[in-house]
Amino acid sequence: MPAFTVADLARRVGADVLGDPDRRLTGVASLDGAGPEDLAFFAREAMREAVRRTRAGAVLTPRSFEPRGARFSVLKVDDPQLSFARVVRLFHPEPAPPPGIHPSARVDDGARVGEAVSLGAGVVVEAGARIGRGTWVGPGTLIGRGARIGVDCRLGHAVSILHGVEIGDRVRIHAGARVGTDGFGYVPGPDGAHKVPQIGGCVIGADVEIGANCTIDRGALDDTRVGDRTKLDNLVHVGHNVRIGSDCLIAAHVGIAGSCDVGAGTRFGGQAGVAAHLTIGAGARIAGQTGIVRDVPAEAEVGGTPARPQRSWLKEAAHLSRLPDLFHRVARLERRSDAGENERDRPDEGSA
Repeated sequence: MPAFTVADLARRVGADVLGDPDRRLTGVASLDGAGPEDLAFFAREAMREAVRRTRAGAVLTPRSFEPRGARFSVLKVDDPQLSFARVVRLFHPEPAPPPGIHPSARVDDGARVGEAVSLGAGVVVEAGARIGRGTWVGPGTLIGRGARIGVDCRLGHAVSILHGVEIGDRVRIHAGARVGTDGFGYVPGPDGAHKVPQIGGCVIGADVEIGANCTIDRGALDDTRVGDRTKLDNLVHVGHNVRIGSDCLIAAHVGIAGSCDVGAGTRFGGQAGVAAHLTIGAGARIAGQTGIVRDVPAEAEVGGTPARPQRSWLKEAAHLSRLPDLFHRVARLERRSDAGENERDRPDEGSA
């Protein structure tokens, strides 16, 4: 396990140090799970109690943090969580497979494989495919005919990169993902649905991450596109002809139907769904389980089904939670009203 001093880490993340700069650290952990040789981070006020009781040897904190008798070394930074993410790889470097082609891999004579590429057991590389320098391809993965894979990519096991797909540099694709599958395109006819050939491409930008078991369809005519630095969680589906901008974050189980435009920097909560042919403006925030059936403006925050401004949705949810109580109150009022009506309708005892 690598070891670093507090001063070593401070230089790497631009931190100001309070406490012992020579303290030796051998790992990273949460505030509650850390020991005397671990680095942890404190980023939110909700973590205040955990930072008081932590046994960590050092803690990354905001620059405004006041230690007040802390037992640990303090590394003050602009963004503790971001700095922590950068430090983790120092203690846990990614294991590198040996470069070379496994004996069971099949590489077509017409394919081109760059220097220092690793192809795992059972990999298939079809005619005309190109794999850039330093890329790792996990066992059982298919690189289809004419596909292009950039440099320093990481493809997990059993990934399918189908014919003609273009993958940018430094892309990570996790196990079981399918890129360039046929889109869901059919035309109804008198004898049933007729498949529309999906002859477009699929272009993935640089520094994209695609989670396990995602599916990204190729275009029907034009290309499906995913912009630079966009991250897809596991089990995301992207329909044909969709265009996703750069720097988007898309959580698990999101489904984006065909021919949608998603602006740069958009964020989706899990299980959100987008109907076809819609535009979602740059920087929009989509809450989990939102159903989008009309365009969403740039920078909007929406939730619910059908999607509406998040504040309105939250107010409606609060009102709905009061419905059982309101129902019982109305029922009591109706019973009182009925009792009053019956009392008025009863004949006076003294009437002849």
